[in-house]
Amino acid sequence: MAGNLKIKQELIKILDERILICDGAMGTTLQSFGYKGSNDLLNLHPESLKDITDIHLKYIEAGSDIIQTNTFGSNALKLEQFGHSIDIEVINKNAIEAAKNAIAIHKEKTKNTKKIFIAGDIGPSGKLLEPYGDTKYQTIVDSFSKQIEYLAKYGVELLIIETIIDINEALAALEAVKKINPDVLTACTLSFKENGITAMGNKAEDFGKIILDAGADIIGANCSVGSDSMIKITEKIRNANPAARLLIQPNAGLPSLTDGKTIFNESPEIMAENFRQILKYSPSIVGACCGSTPEHIRKIAELIKN
Repeated sequence: MAGNLKIKQELIKILDERILICDGAMGTTLQSFGYKGSNDLLNLHPESLKDITDIHLKYIEAGSDIIQTNTFGSNALKLEQFGHSIDIEVINKNAIEAAKNAIAIHKEKTKNTKKIFIAGDIGPSGKLLEPYGDTKYQTIVDSFSKQIEYLAKYGVELLIIETIIDINEALAALEAVKKINPDVLTACTLSFKENGITAMGNKAEDFGKIILDAGADIIGANCSVGSDSMIKITEKIRNANPAARLLIQPNAGLPSLTDGKTIFNESPEIMAENFRQILKYSPSIVGACCGSTPEHIRKIAELIKN
């Protein structure tokens, strides 16, 4: 796939020159609109796709260089849990089209020729691997392979494997990438608790070399913790991997339930202030995860540009 290799080389050249800004939360933003259930199934409906495009557009306007498709749970196993595995192609295709539409609208409105990259978002399978669960490693590889096949077919420019708590599932996803689309730039981030250890016992200081050796171009952390706790996690990852390219996307603090709504306690200003510390560890890509908004990304973008 010569096209993917060319884009990968272009991205690496850019990352060697400056930090790229990713987007923020899609899932919690959709929930704030009143949507319930699987966010991925919203890709089947024209009206909700308009909202997804609008969210992408707001992140682009806030300063995102990279937008992630609404495909966090669009792998075969996860969709099977909702009875929609048969729709895997159209769900991934429509998500990519929503992202492309946002870029087209932005260019038409602003006449700005700045390149915006579309990342195919790949979240966990929703299954536990043997011996902790009853799902075989190859089943996980096959599930991710099917999703990656469609993400490649319909035109993402990089892949972000994220919110992984079991390094073996990350390895399964990376094996699927190697099998289906080996020339695409691939980031892989694990989700660590405040102590720098995932729910399955993988440590922030230990996982990097394994993931890089398996084919990831970028490693890092996302979700689970706010930007304050992400500072120490980023330090651990950087100290263990001095030359690695890092992707860091913390939550907007911790969630709480207020008047029946989930609220995250980290303002855009607080997140940007914490990113001053994170930037000391030279990440290549920065963004935000659950609870974040375009305003969080705008403040991060202002910090980086200044």
